[in-house]
Amino acid sequence: MITLDKRLSAVAALVRPGSRLADIGTDHAYLPVHLVQAGVCPSAIASDIGAGPLEAARHTVTENGLSSEIALRLGDGLATVKSVEVEDIAIAGMGGETIAAILEAAPWVKNSRLRLILQPMTRAEDLRRWLLQNGFSVMEEHLIVDGRHLYPVLAAEYTAAPVCNDDLLIYGGFFEENEGRPYRRMMGEHLARKAIGFAHSGDTETADKLKKLSEQLKEC
Repeated sequence: MITLDKRLSAVAALVRPGSRLADIGTDHAYLPVHLVQAGVCPSAIASDIGAGPLEAARHTVTENGLSSEIALRLGDGLATVKSVEVEDIAIAGMGGETIAAILEAAPWVKNSRLRLILQPMTRAEDLRRWLLQNGFSVMEEHLIVDGRHLYPVLAAEYTAAPVCNDDLLIYGGFFEENEGRPYRRMMGEHLARKAIGFAHSGDTETADKLKKLSEQLKEC
C-alpha cells in the first residue's frame, strides 16, 4: 500500500468514507491511490495541469493495478471534473490564492453535498477569506507541523452561510485552541512585520490595524 507523508495523511484523514474523490494537482497520485487501496474511496479522479506529473500519476496507478478505479485527467483545475462524478474534492500543495482561484472558476462547487479538503502551502488567509465570502463553512481545520514549517489543512462545505469578514478567523484559522497556538503566533509575527513596513511607507492606518490584529493573534 502507498504510504503517505504527514501532510497528505492529514488530507486523507478528512476524506469521507465512501466518497468518490477528485484530487486536483495530483502529481504522483499518491493520495487517490492510497485512499482507494485503503477502501476509503471506491473510485477517484487524478487530475493535473502538467503532462509530466500526470505521467508520473499514470505510473503509480498502473503499478498498483488501479487503472479501472482511478481516472487520469489532464487539464486546468476543476475543468476536468463534472460535479456528478465526485463527492469530495482535494486540492493540496498550492498557494491559498491559487486554490481560491481554482474554486472561483468552478461555480458548481457551491453544492452542499460536496466536501472540499484544502491544504494551502502559503497564504491560507486568502483561501479562508474566499470561503467565508462565498457561503462556505469550515467544518474543521488542523495543523501539520513538519520541522519548522506549519501547514493548515481544512475541510469546507457549502452551507450558504452569511458573508463573514472576521480577520481573526481569516488569519488565525479554525483550529482548536491549543492546536492552533503555534500557527496564530506565527501569523501574529508575520502581521507585525507587515505593520512595520506600512508604517515606514506612511500608511499608519493600515499599520495600526495590522498591529492590533497581530497582538490579538498572539494573545489567542
